[in-house]
Amino acid sequence: MSKLDPNPLPFGWTEHDNRWLIHAETHARPVPALAGPATIRRVAFISANGGGDLARLHGEMAGLARTPDRDLFSVRQLEFERDGHDVIWEMHNEFATLTWKSVLGEPNEWPAGIGLDLHSGLKLVSATRVDVVGDDTIDPVRLAQMAENSLCHSAIYGEQARIATDFVADADRFVSFIVAAGNCGEQRRGVIVRRLLEIETYRCFVLLGLPVARQVGGRVQSYERGLATAMVEIGEGSSPEAHRTSLDALHKLSVEVGRTVEQTAFRFSATQAYGQILAERLVRLGETAIGESTTIQRYLDNRVQPALATCRAMEKRLTDLGTKVQRSIELLDATITVSIQTQNQQVLDTILRTAQSQYRLQETVEGLSIIAVSYYALGILGYIAEGLHELLPVDKPLLLTILAPLVIVIAFIGIRRLRRSIHHTSP
Repeated sequence: MSKLDPNPLPFGWTEHDNRWLIHAETHARPVPALAGPATIRRVAFISANGGGDLARLHGEMAGLARTPDRDLFSVRQLEFERDGHDVIWEMHNEFATLTWKSVLGEPNEWPAGIGLDLHSGLKLVSATRVDVVGDDTIDPVRLAQMAENSLCHSAIYGEQARIATDFVADADRFVSFIVAAGNCGEQRRGVIVRRLLEIETYRCFVLLGLPVARQVGGRVQSYERGLATAMVEIGEGSSPEAHRTSLDALHKLSVEVGRTVEQTAFRFSATQAYGQILAERLVRLGETAIGESTTIQRYLDNRVQPALATCRAMEKRLTDLGTKVQRSIELLDATITVSIQTQNQQVLDTILRTAQSQYRLQETVEGLSIIAVSYYALGILGYIAEGLHELLPVDKPLLLTILAPLVIVIAFIGIRRLRRSIHHTSP
């Protein structure tokens, strides 16, 4: 059963939790019709603490607009009227806009009671003013007051209306647009105003990425120099100490590059998204330049596209740098592994040579032991033969000559059996 529809669904069906949010988004931000000449102002604020202040502001503005709490989550555009001002507050992903309509040329730029004071603590990004006049053309006096080198003056929507701006902020920090839409209906005038407000808002948010790209440019150059130095040291170094030093430097560089990527990834991604939205809004105007003036699309393309390219290039440099650092770490790890294997092989070769030497020494000692044992055994037999010489059928020298081979064989067999028994009992 839907929360908005008391009638149960047939056949035991259940609705997706976000079905009504999808419908709400489809009908979100309707374009209000504009009946006649008016001044429309908009201010856009970005969150100062990661979104918590925007959530707070959403609730406060909903209270000001008298929106029921149960609709607060799905309603991201609030409309209300205060003291002759038609007010629209819109919630976006990372920013909020407050737009209000007043009589043409109203001197009070900051009317009370519409929620301007509730935006304290947030950061102002853009302030836009659109003056909609009832004429078919824009007063030349107003055009002469604009900066000549940045003046954009064009006809839009099949020359049904004319617009002009110089993108220069006035004393109250508003960038002003003039719209002559005498030939347009109320709905078309409302669409024109919405388009211009969106163009100026997204222009500012697109260019938020450019200072970030410039700020990290120096760091990226430092990272690249550090990587180049590390690669030279890897190529020249051969000792384990040099490898450890290079590996520590690469790990530190990897952490710094990763931190910079995390700090800039959202802004660079948002910049590209805002750039696409801005390009779509500019195309929909269908501008035709008037006289020697340029169009808003041409003027902004000459400024915004290089900024977008700079952000893309910086984002790519950071991504490529992270990949190169990781590859360098893997290369150094492989070098260290090969070095360790080489050292281990050298140690094994040394152990093998030592074992062979010990084996030869053992055989030598074993041979000497056989001679020594045989010598002492023959000596003992000689003493025995000396005492029993009268009973023996042969003299002592002949007896020892006969017994010597037998004693040597017995000593050899005995020492071999002793060595085998020691090997069998050893762990």
